[in-house]
Amino acid sequence: MMFLLRTAFWLSVVIFLIPVDHAAEQQARTAEVQPIGALEAASAAQATLSDMSGFCGRNPTACEIGGRVATTFMLKAQTGARMVYDFIDRSLDDKAGAANVDHGTLTATDLAPAWRGPGKAPQGI
Repeated sequence: MMFLLRTAFWLSVVIFLIPVDHAAEQQARTAEVQPIGALEAASAAQATLSDMSGFCGRNPTACEIGGRVATTFMLKAQTGARMVYDFIDRSLDDKAGAANVDHGTLTATDLAPAWRGPGKAPQGI
């Protein structure tokens, strides 16, 4: 169980370090959702921990910032997934390109074994 919590924590840290794709950020802005900075995320986390129950009614700003944190996290996760997908796609394309090499270029004389002459008779018999 602790392994899963550690994995989720470090995966979240890595996702927050991924830059947001500008196209995804533009889509979020047209939907009137803005990505969040690290300082705003820290203050929202502090406000969330101080009052867990019903904080959206009492702290609408913290609730709004929490929503922005979730949106930013989602955008960064999508960007990271796209980066991994593109990397895998490029590596598979490179392997597919190498597989299309023409292998039937040798002639019959190229394939014939080289002449070796008679072998030596065993000595000491």
